[in-house]
Amino acid sequence: MKLKGVILGTVALALGVVGFGTAQSASATVIHGVTVGYFRATKTFKINIYGTNQKVTIPKNTVVQAEANYIPVTNQAGQTVQVQSGDINFLNLNYKLRQNWPKAHAGGTASFSATARVHLKPIAAPVYMPVQTAIGSRETGSVLTRKMTQTWGKDPWFTITTDGYVAHFAALKKWNSRTQPKPNSSAKITKTKWTGRTEKVYYRHHVKGVPDKRVAKRGQAQYRLKLVRQKKLTSHGAGTSLVQYTHFKVGGKNYYTLYNMPN
Repeated sequence: MKLKGVILGTVALALGVVGFGTAQSASATVIHGVTVGYFRATKTFKINIYGTNQKVTIPKNTVVQAEANYIPVTNQAGQTVQVQSGDINFLNLNYKLRQNWPKAHAGGTASFSATARVHLKPIAAPVYMPVQTAIGSRETGSVLTRKMTQTWGKDPWFTITTDGYVAHFAALKKWNSRTQPKPNSSAKITKTKWTGRTEKVYYRHHVKGVPDKRVAKRGQAQYRLKLVRQKKLTSHGAGTSLVQYTHFKVGGKNYYTLYNMPN
């Protein structure tokens, strides 16, 4: 099995969230034999941080964005069995899950896992995720930035986590790819509305750095963040360096999220 191990350096289900309207939810898609998209952990398991032997825990029922497939493995009895193997994107996991994870050893990166045995079930995209269909890679839709050529440590970004939070990450004077990024502001989504390619998520308080709008004076849906997905993908680079992005208007401003990396 060959899965991409790409650092997002150039760009990416909470059960109580209420969804209104219709989002075209789709199950994880299969690309070249690899299932790509959203999954739910069927049991608690450990997986290594990419480039290290350091293990972190993915609890049962955690929703993740990942790539996975089944590979033949010979067991101790000499039998060939199918084992699920995959790698997980960590950038849109809630910081509450990641906050006690160790700093990656030299040569490692905190952005995603190594490829290893996993216990994941493909699921439809959670209603609040900004990219609901046509998942192009493990990173699709996980991080939204103002520039396609994102420079980590210099440029801010935000994500909608797989358990339903809007989380913003401020620009840092120093950024270390071995350290789990910590949001400077976040809020739990309490309501989601879809109309065509337009998504509106609501939450109780302002998320610093995000172009949301106050729409109520009290209650759990005082602030609204509006994301409008543009019809066509946007490209950057050429040839083997061509990278595709999904273009959004967020609060009227241009934002981009990685769609697919070069093959």
